[in-house]
Amino acid sequence: MARKNYKRIKQRTCATVNPSEYQINRNDERIRRLRKRVTKSTKFTIDVQFIHITDAKEGRISKARRIKQVAVLNNAFSEYGISFGYDENEVRVVNNAEWYTMDHGSIAERDAKTKLHSSPERHLNFYTAGLNGGLLGWATFPWELDGNRDMDGVVVMDESLPGGKAKPFDLGITAVHEVGHWLGLYHTFQDGCLLLGDHVDDTPSHSTPNYGKPDECEPNGACVEGEFAPVHNFMNYCDDEWLTEFTEAQIVRVRKNLMQYRPAFLVKKSKK
Repeated sequence: MARKNYKRIKQRTCATVNPSEYQINRNDERIRRLRKRVTKSTKFTIDVQFIHITDAKEGRISKARRIKQVAVLNNAFSEYGISFGYDENEVRVVNNAEWYTMDHGSIAERDAKTKLHSSPERHLNFYTAGLNGGLLGWATFPWELDGNRDMDGVVVMDESLPGGKAKPFDLGITAVHEVGHWLGLYHTFQDGCLLLGDHVDDTPSHSTPNYGKPDECEPNGACVEGEFAPVHNFMNYCDDEWLTEFTEAQIVRVRKNLMQYRPAFLVKKSKK
C-alpha cells in the first residue's frame, strides 16, 4: 500500500509545464482571431468527470467531499458565468497502486488517462491520486486538445480536496488553480520579470512565486516599484486560505479560451 506523502508538503507545488514562447504566441493569435463574440452574458457549464484512483483504502473520496469541491469551483468561477456540475452516478473509482502514485509525464499517468478518460470535449476529466514527490497537482492547457486529447484534464492530490489532510492545502483551492491552467491561465509569476509574464494586463508581474500567507502590503517580489505581487490570486502559490480571486482580465482570457477550444460547454440561449 502506498505511503501518504501529504505531510511532506510545505509549499504549493504545481507540475503544470510552462508553455513555450511559440505556444503562448500561437494561442494569443488564435483567441485574437476568435470570430464568435464572448460577452459577460455568455455562459458556460462544465461537466466534471470525477475519476478517483485509489490504492486499496487510500485515496477514497466521499460524496460529501466531491460536493464541496464542486462548490469551491463554483465559488471561484460562477460569478463570471462559468459553472460546474457533476453526476454522482458517473463517478469512477479505480483501484490501481501504480497509477495511485503517478508522476507528471510518467507512463503511469498516460496509461491511466488513456484507459479512464471521458470525452474531453464534453467533460473536465478530474483525476485524484496520491501522486509522487509531494506534488499537489498539474493540468493540461486547452490548446493541447488538438494533438493529445487523451491526456486532457487536471490531476490533484486526493488530500487537497475539501476535508483532506494536506493542510494548509486542504480547502480545494488546488483544483481551482489547476482548472485555471486547464482554462488557459498561466502562473502570475510566469517568466518572472522578463518578457510578457502571464499575458494578463491586470496581474502585477513578480519575480518568484509567493508562499504561505504573505502581507499583501509588501512588494513580495513585484517587478515594478510601487506595485505589489498578487498574493491572493488563485494562480499564485500561497496557502489555500490566502488564494481568493481572479482578475477581470484573467476571466476575459478564460472565457475566450472556452469559446475557442471548449465550445461544447457553451450554454446556448433558448429560442423564444
